Amino acid sequence: MAPGDNKVVVIGSGVGGAGCAALLVGKGFEVTLLERNDFPGGKGASFERDGFVYDTGVHAVGNGEKGPLGEINRIVDGDLEWALIEGGNRIALGDKVAHYPLDFASDDSIRSLIDGIGVRPGNEEDCFICFKELATIKPASEMEILDRMRLKDYVDQFTDDPNFHLMLNSTCGMLIVLTYYQGSAGEFIQCFAKMAENASLSYPRGGMGSVAKAYLDAFERMGGTLEYERPVEGIIVEDGRVMGVEARGRIPADIVVSDAGLQPTVKMVGDHLSREYVDWAMSLKSSYGAASVKYALDEEIVPYPLTLWMPDLSDPEAAAKYVGVFYPVPSIPDPELVPEGCQLVLAGAVLPADPKLKDLNRQVLDRIEVTMSMLHPGIDDHVVWKLRTGTDYVAQISGRDLGEVIGLAQDFQQVGKDRPNPRMPIDRLYLVGADAGGRGIGTEMAGDSALNVSTMIEDDAFGRDKGLGI
Repeated sequence: MAPGDNKVVVIGSGVGGAGCAALLVGKGFEVTLLERNDFPGGKGASFERDGFVYDTGVHAVGNGEKGPLGEINRIVDGDLEWALIEGGNRIALGDKVAHYPLDFASDDSIRSLIDGIGVRPGNEEDCFICFKELATIKPASEMEILDRMRLKDYVDQFTDDPNFHLMLNSTCGMLIVLTYYQGSAGEFIQCFAKMAENASLSYPRGGMGSVAKAYLDAFERMGGTLEYERPVEGIIVEDGRVMGVEARGRIPADIVVSDAGLQPTVKMVGDHLSREYVDWAMSLKSSYGAASVKYALDEEIVPYPLTLWMPDLSDPEAAAKYVGVFYPVPSIPDPELVPEGCQLVLAGAVLPADPKLKDLNRQVLDRIEVTMSMLHPGIDDHVVWKLRTGTDYVAQISGRDLGEVIGLAQDFQQVGKDRPNPRMPIDRLYLVGADAGGRGIGTEMAGDSALNVSTMIEDDAFGRDKGLGI
């Protein structure tokens, strides 16, 4: 390793920051991780209340131990464990219900799904072919073209069946937190086909916060330094090279890795970036935000581990009264999250990420509760406590202006080669997390980035090939 290239400061303990920090320590770097909160994980944190362990957001992990989060854990010898989410996963369009087995891309499963959602007679074969294509990774040259295509435009090539379109639009919202009018077909296929290939939809034992915690435990065990309640106010740059950070005092560093997001990182750098780069970075779109109602119940009310439900849009009354909800029940795959005989239900709905839209947040939260009461009569009679969180809650935890679920949107104009380069235009300043290259569903994209960026930093320190490495 080149002299003077081994002291690293990582900003933020989200999945990307925690994973990258642990990987870098394992590669021999001297790493200090600074976290603005008094808890780890950022938007992927978990908390305990009256014996119930609940998450910041509404999570399921598409590939579990077979995905990038599992790979990081193996590399750093972490103690992260997974529980499969299986046996009753559902997608429901009004009163039409289809079951999603782990091997949902088998021919029998696809035909069962198509039948369950009420595809119109005569449309079955076209829908089958479309589903099969969506569940298949394409050659890189084809994926590059699909990256720049809207998912809706891709589906239009196969069928105009309204229920099939509604299923895929709502599934797009669940996987990449965008509508299929904006979401990239290539990015959706990457996420959907990997889930189909791995058949490992999972939940981390102990809550979503267990992911970052496992990485940080390994990080500290290998000699990394972790400081909570140490927000970074600025990134120090001299003569075009990063020199450290300002965080209630100057902390020197040869390398800085930011898990704070591209746009907040740009602000921390200040006037050391070109106007062209700043304008481009600030023009990028974020994913939608989410409002969620977290139910701690004294009885097991919901019998299904995971449900994606959409109102019947052909019924104006239902469309006006209810809202599409994604509601995993983490205590089914991991009963230790709750007291014996109890249940935890996390119900979320997407909405614009601006936390200033307080009335909209309140309306969506109200509609989530009305929807859940309709879907599971009696749920309100068994509430131990109920927590309503909107985009302001997510923005506060992440320290961002917006309460977006993921970060920069997996929009058809900003994925693949159009994703921000993890190497920022300041020497030895890197971006990690969902904003920085990578592929996948939410936290898995952040994990993929951690793997890529840690290798990139190692290559740069040894003067190896300076390609993107992703």
